[in-house]
Amino acid sequence: MLISPDDILQKIATKRRFEITKKQLEVHMKNLVLDGYVDYSMSNDKGGKFMYVVTLTTRGEAFQRERDERVKRRWSSLGWKVLLTLVSIAITSIFWILR
Repeated sequence: MLISPDDILQKIATKRRFEITKKQLEVHMKNLVLDGYVDYSMSNDKGGKFMYVVTLTTRGEAFQRERDERVKRRWSSLGWKVLLTLVSIAITSIFWILR
């Protein structure tokens, strides 16, 4: 995908409550490369405007799915803990009543 830094900054500004500078954007892009989410290079379009050539890696494409699975596992773990707590309360209550 060919995208300009200004387009990226504009999309970030509409999604977040904070703004970042072009220098900070470059740092974030490098971090995404180091984390294995994207590959990118810098280029100029026909008008001489600075552009990023961004390619999602396999890990970048799977980011949303992995995030959803993590959330699902957390809720599942919480559910089991709540269930175990309720069973423990019930058993303790039964022992107290029979005592």
